[in-house]
Amino acid sequence: MRLEIDLPDRVPVMTLPEVAFFPKVMMPLFIFEPRYRAMLKTSLEGNRMFAVAGIDPAQVDNFPIPEPAHSVATIGLIRGCKTQEDGTSHLILEGLSRIRLDELFEDKPYREAAITPLKSAVEADELELSELRDELLEVVKAFVEEDSEVPTELLQFVEKMKDPEDFVDLVAYTFVPDPVLKQHVLETLKVEARFEILIEALS
Repeated sequence: MRLEIDLPDRVPVMTLPEVAFFPKVMMPLFIFEPRYRAMLKTSLEGNRMFAVAGIDPAQVDNFPIPEPAHSVATIGLIRGCKTQEDGTSHLILEGLSRIRLDELFEDKPYREAAITPLKSAVEADELELSELRDELLEVVKAFVEEDSEVPTELLQFVEKMKDPEDFVDLVAYTFVPDPVLKQHVLETLKVEARFEILIEALS
């Protein structure tokens, strides 16, 4: 059962290079830039939410403002935050939902965006999704065997996930090294299509 959380219409946005943040992922962040310190302060005093968007390299030379963001991102909830004496902070952000960034606002030290939540679509039945999950799991196991740097605990954690959507998103976030491919999976709303993309890419 998925918990429904009311999302705001406008949220702060952190833009990061070569990053695709996914729902249900617990993402550690180190906040040190003055603009993001201000953003964090506002978020903690409010709904504890902000979005993380990847920087779109295809738009870097054409975008009128710095750090052009991909239009599809993920909004997250601050689950824990520790601020140091020097003003920097370590936090854990839990992904809540895919969103579309509809309009960007630059009237504060940090960027904000009007957003629209994006819902996943499922056309396959439960059996088909289960078979896709099992197939992708076998591909991931073979992938891990070839990469000795991947902790076995990480594979064990992923293996225990039963919800197909959570499983495929965590695999994309954890095991895909290519940020372009990660962003492609993030932008794919059809769940079974995410499986097909990853099975082909990781095989």
